[in-house]
Amino acid sequence: MAYRITLFDWFLFSILVVCWGTSFAMSKVALQTVTPEWIAAARLCVGGLVLLAVVLAKREAMPLDQKFIGRYLWLGLIGNAAPFFIITWGMQFIASGVAGLLMGTIPLIIILMAHFALPGERLTLPRAAGFILGFSGIVVLMGPENLMNIKAHGQELIGELAVVAGCLLYGINAISAKRMKLPGTISVSAGVLLAGAVLATLAAFAQSPFRLHEASVPSLLALVGLGLFPTGLATVVWFKAMERTSPTFTTMSNYLVPVFALGFGALTLGEHIGWNVLSALLLVLSGIFVSRIPAGRKA
Repeated sequence: MAYRITLFDWFLFSILVVCWGTSFAMSKVALQTVTPEWIAAARLCVGGLVLLAVVLAKREAMPLDQKFIGRYLWLGLIGNAAPFFIITWGMQFIASGVAGLLMGTIPLIIILMAHFALPGERLTLPRAAGFILGFSGIVVLMGPENLMNIKAHGQELIGELAVVAGCLLYGINAISAKRMKLPGTISVSAGVLLAGAVLATLAAFAQSPFRLHEASVPSLLALVGLGLFPTGLATVVWFKAMERTSPTFTTMSNYLVPVFALGFGALTLGEHIGWNVLSALLLVLSGIFVSRIPAGRKA
């Protein structure tokens, strides 16, 4: 599974960081008058319907045979509906800093899964060192004291396990998408998001009544933004990046997302940026650089 990282791949990488990094600020606005389960459902519906409209406008064929529908449902479940719900549910029992640390394990989970599940993605020393450096940046960003807040009992443990389960689902989603060799097209992205939207909407109805019509205008605009960029555009870019490269390269963007999110929050919501943000950025960039060093050949 040989591939070469080009300037275009780094461009896709940057788009993912920007799209996912803006989701935190928009989610804060949406949460003012919309519940988490309906935020998940609404952003998937908006993203899926917009991509479907693009597919229809371009008259692009969408694969709808039994094999592809099964893949849409599987990726829509483990990559969107299920982790959105599980992580949101688990975060109500734990501190946000602890949740951030646990979410930072996604790249580590994916690199281990890829080692066993994807040919050509063996765990090398530079790659492992790079991912550990990146995770160290997340620890600095969220605060080392949050490591001490990780509990091994009670509701906190249940919440932590739920967030970790969501991270595992994201890992399985990345490996599954690469093994399925799905083309990085808008039609495939639309199919996955629409499948996730159906599942997430059913789950939202099971948890709480539909009240989006009572939401404030800023919250509704935030939902549209979430659907267009961190969901719709990011899904298209993610599939294209997965088609061209690998999960181990693409997942490194997860380390830059919280750093960008804090910077974006400072610009749009007036949030404070401390020394830890710059330190975390340095560690994450160092990790990305180290992870790209080719492994030495045996003599």
